[in-house]
Amino acid sequence: MHISVLRFIGDLLKRVDESVVIADVCDIIYEHSENHFSVFIDYVRNQQYQEKTYSRLMESNRDFSLVMRRLESSPLCKRLPFTSFMLLPFQRITRIKILLQNIQKRTAKGSKQEETASKALASVSKLITQANTQVGQMKQMEELIQISYKLEFDKLKVIPIVSKTRCLEKQGELQELCKRGSLFNIRNKYTPVYMFLFNDLLILTTKKSGCPDRFVVIDHAHRSLVQVQATENNLGPHLDHCFCLTFLENYRGSTCEHLLKANTESDMHRWMAAFPLIKAALGEEKIYEDWDCPQVQCVSQYVAKQADELSLEPSDVINVLRKTSEGWYEGMRLSDGEKGWFPAENTLEVTTDHQRRRNVREKYQITQATSQNTPS
Repeated sequence: MHISVLRFIGDLLKRVDESVVIADVCDIIYEHSENHFSVFIDYVRNQQYQEKTYSRLMESNRDFSLVMRRLESSPLCKRLPFTSFMLLPFQRITRIKILLQNIQKRTAKGSKQEETASKALASVSKLITQANTQVGQMKQMEELIQISYKLEFDKLKVIPIVSKTRCLEKQGELQELCKRGSLFNIRNKYTPVYMFLFNDLLILTTKKSGCPDRFVVIDHAHRSLVQVQATENNLGPHLDHCFCLTFLENYRGSTCEHLLKANTESDMHRWMAAFPLIKAALGEEKIYEDWDCPQVQCVSQYVAKQADELSLEPSDVINVLRKTSEGWYEGMRLSDGEKGWFPAENTLEVTTDHQRRRNVREKYQITQATSQNTPS
């Protein structure tokens, strides 16, 4: 990778030597993206193992730790931790994409420069997509392996968790309410449960006593055989934020219901939204059509903490598809179409029609240019 970077910088310096006023760099970027930048995919794919190795050495090797602390204290490092330098190689590629997007906006439509910028942008975008895909696949596999170690099926038949076609979409703790007669006779008897929702499977567990990192499986069902239904809001405060999961066919082959209580209204909406049968907005939740949704712009970085959340960087523009009263939005990022939940406090609503229309036009221009220059 180091050789690839030096080669790229060398070609850029040659262009500077030819003329102080640089007419174009997109051709250089396109050449290197097509023929040399693939090494960044391998680097990013293995980055999580690099970080784990670094953390292990810092904890177990005192001499290594002392040397790294001394290096980090150097003025050349500008007080940045070593881990931030591990991210730099791929950050260069994402910054190149931003550069190309801005060049494309400012070149004359139909010109040779726009054609070159579009080709380079399509190539770099494809590279980033491939890297993100492979990173995602590696993280998913690692996550599944970790979960498989934590689950205990006890007297249930063990089902294999690790699969190339499976990914974790959501996990979290809820309270299960035990029924006595009817919903009206519930006496606030709660049992903590922990759910793992995969793209094809739902597993209901309880935390093992004395082992907070171990979970005992109490029920599971194929995701397509799970239905979700809201409870009535007039059944008392003890049923706030509740919803009912119906397993049409659980591990025993029978139908059963689980009445679950989420910690917050937002959490309830997010769990229900994870299932396709939700039909309408609940409580103070607002759902928008694609053609009539608000837009927000990210003003501070947000790093996703759950699989159903959306990581945001400043300047990202997002179409808001759903709002909850507790300050969580579900939206779609314009630049790549990725969907997920994020806190409203990290964004600022785009209030003017002019700004909104400009965002839509820029998205269309980038999408068109990218699709025209992407091999079918």
